Amino acid sequence: MTDLRTIKTHNAIANALIELLDEKPFEKIQAQEIIEKALINRTTFYRYYSGKSDLAGKLIKEVKAEYQALLKQRFGSDNLVRFIQMIGNRLLEKRRLILALWKIKTPRHHLYDDMHTLLKNAFIAHAKRIKSGDKNWDYQAHIFATIALESHRYHFEKGEILKIPQVFDEWGEMIEILKG
Repeated sequence: MTDLRTIKTHNAIANALIELLDEKPFEKIQAQEIIEKALINRTTFYRYYSGKSDLAGKLIKEVKAEYQALLKQRFGSDNLVRFIQMIGNRLLEKRRLILALWKIKTPRHHLYDDMHTLLKNAFIAHAKRIKSGDKNWDYQAHIFATIALESHRYHFEKGEILKIPQVFDEWGEMIEILKG
């Protein structure tokens, strides 16, 4: 079990990175700025992280692992609406962190793209299980992943809970308008 001081230190460091990402791009952030904003000393920071990229990588790895576990749970679930509502609520708890990490786009760090790929692959696997035939699900999976993540982003930025039945209704209305 991790002691309370260590948890507080990790939270302070993560919050410092989040605040700095609200101010400027990841590439312009220095480890020293994270250290100063977190109100810790250099030794403490470097005890846990080799630098800002290591910090970002570990935060992204945690979010990605939880997201992947949630997706595996979903596609074993019977109730899509209830599951998507649950995943939205779980992600909302970490919305500041997720929105901040989505801003980082480097060759090593690209959480949004990783989540998109995970969601797309989960959709394809699910579609193949419930529909027979050799259909290529790539297009539908890509569009679903994009719309789902952008729906999350929209609601996260507003600090709102994603109300899935309403979101599905709005997606349907959008299609009806386009058919129009």
